[in-house]
Amino acid sequence: MTFIHCVKMHPAKIKQQFGSKLKSLSASQSPHRVFSDWLEIAAITLHQLPYHSGELAKDTAFETLEAQYMERVKAYSREKLNSFSEMLSLLILAHNGSYSDFLGEIAGEYELLNKRVGQFFTPYHLCRLLAKVSVGNVRSLVEEKGIVTVCEPAVGAGGLVIATAEEAASQGVDPCAYMQFDCTDVSRDAFNMAYIQLSALGLQAIVRHGNTLSDEYWEHRPTPQLRMFEQWLAPRRKAQQLVQAMQSILAGTSAAEPEACDSLPAYEKSSGQTLFDLEQFAGESLTRKRSPQKLDVVLDRQMDLFG
Repeated sequence: MTFIHCVKMHPAKIKQQFGSKLKSLSASQSPHRVFSDWLEIAAITLHQLPYHSGELAKDTAFETLEAQYMERVKAYSREKLNSFSEMLSLLILAHNGSYSDFLGEIAGEYELLNKRVGQFFTPYHLCRLLAKVSVGNVRSLVEEKGIVTVCEPAVGAGGLVIATAEEAASQGVDPCAYMQFDCTDVSRDAFNMAYIQLSALGLQAIVRHGNTLSDEYWEHRPTPQLRMFEQWLAPRRKAQQLVQAMQSILAGTSAAEPEACDSLPAYEKSSGQTLFDLEQFAGESLTRKRSPQKLDVVLDRQMDLFG
């Protein structure tokens, strides 16, 4: 899938263009089927990007998803796949420097939710309020933990996670560097929506298709940013260590003294271990293996707060 070049547009205009393309593609098919297919194709496209760029070696996860991608696109003409590509570009543009539940709003406005199972997405302004109540002082958590770990057991399209990232940013904390999210939803469409949006926002996350209540999980998918985090962090640590060593020499102190690392950002002082065992995502295992590390924040949909 290729991307079109997008210029800066108003969010309402982006949503209008996205909806227009979705309607056009749905002229001869069920809108829900087209939307679901687009979600599958777009999510796989984002997952495969680091492999196609050569940043990650192709593994079992790559091969499995590549086969699923090829099977899914067979049902569409080149013209329709170009429209799919344009829709993904619009989604990425919508999240460029902006926090919102773009796909959740699209699904609601175009009646793409599964009402038979009571599916709904919380309005984003309520997500912002819930996030503020749930996470508290993010800066203090970062200073204490290094990387803040957050669990969302019913992620939907990712609205509450996105709002949590925005809350961190409003407190002067970069959520892309200092937060890791563990997200689950039983709906396949919600699983894909959350994965697409969290990837587009550059957040580190594992998105799981599964049932939190029964502890059943069918697929686990890390965002590219989580897979690449250790590779991104290693050269930064090395450069910082060189700077600290030089400062120690100039100050006439030992580089091994504790004071030598005081200026390190919190996540660079940490052990570098993420919340997740990433090795499992390169293979076929779908066990819900976790680090024994305790989650710092669990996001619950406590809508009774507004009752």
